[in-house]
Amino acid sequence: MTKILDLHDFSLGCAIKKIQRTIVENPECKKLIVIHGFNNGDVIKNTLTDFRLIHNKRVIKTLPEPFNEGRTWIYLR
Repeated sequence: MTKILDLHDFSLGCAIKKIQRTIVENPECKKLIVIHGFNNGDVIKNTLTDFRLIHNKRVIKTLPEPFNEGRTWIYLR
């Protein structure tokens, strides 16, 4: 199952909390698509490049979406 999170206008702290909560509340989810934008979403995008900053053992890796700078994929166990 894939879940989509729109984090436009979120601060970095709120975005990380929302991602963590979504992971916990959706144990069957295997992939999150995080929409953060690419104009003002660079802080979230740059933070998500290091998946350890999400602080959840289910996170396997994060990848920027190949053809959309405003999205990042988070893969889960």
